[in-house]
Amino acid sequence: MTRPAAWLRDPMDDALLRYWDGGRWTFHTRYPPAQPQPQAERTPDPVGPGLRKDIADALARVHGGLLGARKEISLLVDYLEPEERVLALTAGFGEGHGVLACTDRRLLFLFVGLVRRQFLHVGWNEAKAVVYNQATRMFAVYTTRPTKRAVPALLVRVHSLTDAETVVQAAQSASSAPRLDVV
Repeated sequence: MTRPAAWLRDPMDDALLRYWDGGRWTFHTRYPPAQPQPQAERTPDPVGPGLRKDIADALARVHGGLLGARKEISLLVDYLEPEERVLALTAGFGEGHGVLACTDRRLLFLFVGLVRRQFLHVGWNEAKAVVYNQATRMFAVYTTRPTKRAVPALLVRVHSLTDAETVVQAAQSASSAPRLDVV
């Protein structure tokens, strides 16, 4: 027996509705209709209740918006090591729209799609340079000295210059290693 076409709860994210075309899930998603809440119960948290304080604080400092990264922000805690703190984050584009986070231990990028998932990270013991190119809007982390032929270990497009600068400043304070050259 087949299920008729309809908007149903997304099997990968309960916060979304996904369109079932009668035979398979499509890429079309939307948020369920908002239920009216009493004024006293409204929360300014854009991701949802239960967000860790360090992630919520970093989220409050984002200027460029987090288009396409809501799911990744809610899943970010699952990718953090015990006692690892998030210092800054922003929306980024790798293999899809995700979140670029600077922690006290590393830089990481997380994208979770229907078919594919991308998780890149570089620890501060491995990082030699962090570069943000304003012309290309590319954020790169190198584990070798950055040269014309060097390939970055992490390469993500970040559209907001302000957010990229916030992540770079957090990287400078977190790395505290004299060999780390943040350009």
